[in-house]
Amino acid sequence: MSDPLRPLRVNAVELLRQPGATQRIDAHIAADALGVEHAALAGDDVEVAIEVESYDDRIMVGGTVSVAWTSGCRRCLRELADVAAVAVDELHQIELTDPNAFAIDNGQLDLAPLVREAVLLELDDERICRAECAGLCPVCGVDRNNDACECTTDVRDERWAALDQLVVDDDAQ
Repeated sequence: MSDPLRPLRVNAVELLRQPGATQRIDAHIAADALGVEHAALAGDDVEVAIEVESYDDRIMVGGTVSVAWTSGCRRCLRELADVAAVAVDELHQIELTDPNAFAIDNGQLDLAPLVREAVLLELDDERICRAECAGLCPVCGVDRNNDACECTTDVRDERWAALDQLVVDDDAQ
């Protein structure tokens, strides 16, 4: 049985021997192989398009991770679906000299955690159908994008109601 995460493991030793060398990773990885379980996940696959480039003492990883999602608009609850493409960018080093770098362990780069994290963070985003979405009325529940309602939605804290009776006299000294 083959390892489904094999395309996400890169031999860092070989890359570091040849500064300037690049390796392209184009793969479709099963979401469950990555450990991705999320209600917004629409497909079974995560598409990975990453380029790995070596330098004298580090390896740069950059590219995109794409995943299909489905969700409801957070304002009007309309069903939404799309494919999210997340840009990824990481620095890996054998000896960590950069505080933002990740360690190269046992001469290997394991990109599965990078892909998994990018997908999960993207799937957790709250989405709206459009910027001018009016949402649902909090009183009667009507979709204010389609219909108008006469509900009063002013929020009033009765503890401060006595201040409404206050008259400020700006002329008094």
